[in-house]
Amino acid sequence: MAIDVQSLALPPTLSPDSLDSLSELAIVLAKVRTSIQASAGLATGATPSTTAAAGGQPLSFKDVPGATDALKHKLQHARAQVRALPDMDRTLEEQRREMSELQARIVTQRALLERLRDDGLRFGKDGDKMDL
Repeated sequence: MAIDVQSLALPPTLSPDSLDSLSELAIVLAKVRTSIQASAGLATGATPSTTAAAGGQPLSFKDVPGATDALKHKLQHARAQVRALPDMDRTLEEQRREMSELQARIVTQRALLERLRDDGLRFGKDGDKMDL
């Protein structure tokens, strides 16, 4: 079974950035935290980089759904792209069976390479004797 390297590549519409949701979620949570601390009269204790990442604007709980809409759409798009990848419909058992077959092929190929190496070494030694 030959593996097509092109089929393993990510589609052009799916990049690692499109799968990164943690940084956007951290920004939203930092804005909510800023809002909670401001309403409680607490010192934010936020570093300048956290305040800048949060956009410096507090976010109330009622505004969270609107603030996370872009993130929700990004995740929906990424989910659709991942489902469109080849072999996503295969079961775990099918994948495990293929992995076992590939591991068996690796063992066979290593044994063949070792035999060829030994034969080559033997041929080299026999060739040296013939030259004398």
